[in-house]
Amino acid sequence: MTRSATACTALVLVSLVLSACAREPATIITLDEVASERLAALDAAERAAFDDFVEQSHDRLVQFGIPEPRFGGLVSLDELDARVTECIVALNPRLQVARRDAGFTVTYFGTVGDTYDRIRWTIESCNAQYGVADLTATTVIGSVESAWRYQDATHRVVPCLRGLGVSVPTAPSALEFARHVGTAREFNPFTFAIADPVSLARAVAVCPPSDAVIDSYIAGLSGDLIASTFSPREVP
Repeated sequence: MTRSATACTALVLVSLVLSACAREPATIITLDEVASERLAALDAAERAAFDDFVEQSHDRLVQFGIPEPRFGGLVSLDELDARVTECIVALNPRLQVARRDAGFTVTYFGTVGDTYDRIRWTIESCNAQYGVADLTATTVIGSVESAWRYQDATHRVVPCLRGLGVSVPTAPSALEFARHVGTAREFNPFTFAIADPVSLARAVAVCPPSDAVIDSYIAGLSGDLIASTFSPREVP
């Protein structure tokens, strides 16, 4: 085979590789992944709060003979009271614990001294063992959510607005977007529509902003579904 033929063969192979790469679909980030990232962040925060409680309260728990607590994980808001009251009764079966619509009550009137403190620390210990799986409580936008917001803004919102005839600012790079996400400088596809309230209202209705889409999705997840569906994972 001549040098020319070899070069042509190599060129063809390179072209095939590049063609295959071009056809390979880009990774699509889903709202499930956004929810999982939020759940992992919430789980980490609740575990840190629990560890702080154990560290600060260890001596008092030992003093009153209360077993060292274990982190029970994230539960739905509806399930929280049941878990906590079960814990309290298990540690002190003689306590009168009553469930209410908006919480629970523990009756220990007339107790004083060590008996009072032991009951109080029992309640504190049980309360500390569980976190609520409330994904709206996450305030820091993680890398997965940032990437989803950029993906949604550039692939859905911007084309949708242009289809309505709305002028749209030039989108930044993904890196620049991530640098300012969650701040006043975050890329806003609706910037040029703000001057006209009527156009803005129509644009928002037809092309919902990314944060509204996330909020709607999160609101549709019950606490039980969150706890059972999304397994916390290590987030980069």
